Amino acid sequence: MRPPDRAAAEAECEALFLAHKDGLLAAAMVVDPHLAWDGVQQAFEEALKRMLTPHAEPVRNWWSWLRRVTVRHVVARRQEVAAHASAEGLDGMDPAPLTEDLVVIKEKFEGTLRQIAALPWRQRHAVGLRFLGGFSYPEIARIMAVEEVTVRNLISQARRALRADQGRLR
Repeated sequence: MRPPDRAAAEAECEALFLAHKDGLLAAAMVVDPHLAWDGVQQAFEEALKRMLTPHAEPVRNWWSWLRRVTVRHVVARRQEVAAHASAEGLDGMDPAPLTEDLVVIKEKFEGTLRQIAALPWRQRHAVGLRFLGGFSYPEIARIMAVEEVTVRNLISQARRALRADQGRLR
């Protein structure tokens, strides 16, 4: 097996960064706004290492993989900081996010809600049940009285529409 091309891996990592950094930062800020950017950077460092590992299992969904790595890193760092602070007799970092960070998160959230509200009824219903209600695909199919493949198609169509709207808003 040929070793991975570093330049190609770096280009792919850069494209992933441009596509997902804002969402990853928002997810990490929920855990700890002070460590969020550190978590995002760590996730992309690990992604590049993964791309350059010849026998690594391919990642099928980079968004999920990056989000998981980002949040886990922030949680681990938060625990380290808390342990260090308690050993030093300090209170640790202020858990309150900065006001400007909260404003950015709120604006993005409201924009996403407006985009979801503009979806056709069946797509909006499927997305709401899945991502706001936490229902599985089979449960959504029973609730909507459709086949599971229909639910998957509706959610896929909604995701494409939301990605297209996101591109127009930038």
